[in-house]
Amino acid sequence: MLHEADTLADAPIALALAQSEAAERRTAQAGLYGAVVVRALTVAVPIAAIREVVPRPAALLPFPGRRDDIVGAIDLRGALVPVLDPAGLFRTGDTAACPVILVLRHAGRVIGMIIESIVGVLSLDPADLTYLDIGGDGGSPKLLQAAFVQGDMRGMVLDVEALAALEAIPFAVERSLVATRQAGVTSGLPTLLFTAGGVRLGLAAHAIEASVPEQRIVPSPIEDELWLGSLMHNGHRVPVIDTLRFLGLGAGRRTERVAAVIVRLSCGHRVGLQIEAVDDMLRVRPDEIKPLQQFMVGNYGLFAGLYGVAAPTLLLDPQAVRADVRLGMIGRLCGRDDVQSAATGERRATLEAFLLVRLGQQRLALPMEQVEEIIATKPTGTGLVDHQQAIADFIVHRGRAVPLIDLNLALGFSDEAAIGAFTVLASADGNQAGFMVDELCAVERSAVQRLRDAGSAKAVGRVAATIRTPEGACSIVDLRSLVRSLCTPPPS
Repeated sequence: MLHEADTLADAPIALALAQSEAAERRTAQAGLYGAVVVRALTVAVPIAAIREVVPRPAALLPFPGRRDDIVGAIDLRGALVPVLDPAGLFRTGDTAACPVILVLRHAGRVIGMIIESIVGVLSLDPADLTYLDIGGDGGSPKLLQAAFVQGDMRGMVLDVEALAALEAIPFAVERSLVATRQAGVTSGLPTLLFTAGGVRLGLAAHAIEASVPEQRIVPSPIEDELWLGSLMHNGHRVPVIDTLRFLGLGAGRRTERVAAVIVRLSCGHRVGLQIEAVDDMLRVRPDEIKPLQQFMVGNYGLFAGLYGVAAPTLLLDPQAVRADVRLGMIGRLCGRDDVQSAATGERRATLEAFLLVRLGQQRLALPMEQVEEIIATKPTGTGLVDHQQAIADFIVHRGRAVPLIDLNLALGFSDEAAIGAFTVLASADGNQAGFMVDELCAVERSAVQRLRDAGSAKAVGRVAATIRTPEGACSIVDLRSLVRSLCTPPPS
């Protein structure tokens, strides 16, 4: 069923549309856009206005119309959808070789638009936008009312409402709305599909800050199988993780350059999932997601289910991904490392790096050059406990028997034993120990201030300096000194 843009939909369809779009208003207000390329022009389209992306067929179906830029139609699962060639509207080059059609939706109706490729998802704030004062053309609406700059990406923002207001522009009524208007079913959640390590994955757009093209990453400050390094996005360093390891589906390929989908975590930090390419943007209804039943594959708690039949895509659970403890830890460690000016960068190069941790109510600084690895604490219950030496247990790690050290006891902060959530591994003279802490807070660079009085007798030689952080002074703990104090000196 086809209507011209200025023809009102009937009341049932309008009611179904209101129900369908109510759930999308938050997404639209959040400033999420799908970025596509039309020849050399990057165009940002509101996520709520994108229905899906489909390959352009070898030949379009004939379509009668009064506009020269309506170049045909496509058969979209039994619905005839008109296709717009935007070359004239956007003043771009010939689109004859563009292989993709972006299906747009507005007021319960859809139209296809020829594009060259999809870039991914952008989150545009008012600071990213420059509103344009473009003179009218005989009363024609202004399609491109704003420009955006975000990092290395520059382009224009498409006003879909203005597109729908063009004279004699044809839209097709969404079949899903016509078929389900009595039930009031929504038309699905905007979802980005991408590939990571050869695995087809999808994530709801509301969980995504942006998708960024391939760029060089800075190596992680700690050796970690999950944390690959960090990349630059909007003036901030964002950690990038191995997506396959995160999902428990193997390991990705480590390279100096990566592309990523940046996820906004529940804790407020951001983490990038390593990807190879963005494949599609579409809408997925809950009934189209097929759960994995009770089969426990990989980190199954992160999976929502499979979408599609012929080449199914594994959809991730956006709430589980955003709330993941491991991602939150990495996000906190990297979250404060913002881009500095050249002068500040030179000054920072002369400072020492520290891992800031929380131990009860205390915040401590551990020298990064002493930190070998960070793991989740997993007591084994061996019975090898010595409170005098602050040894809480032993674990077997990478072929070695490693003591777990209760830092509260070792530093004399408390007389009660406690098990911390994380273990920081450090070595001295060939001996390795794990030091338990409650929380990993950040990685900071700072000048060191030596102390004359270290306080507790136990802390002498171990807490012998401080650094200043935005939250105040932090005592530096010499992990190597602690390891040596626990080991019997070799016979002379």
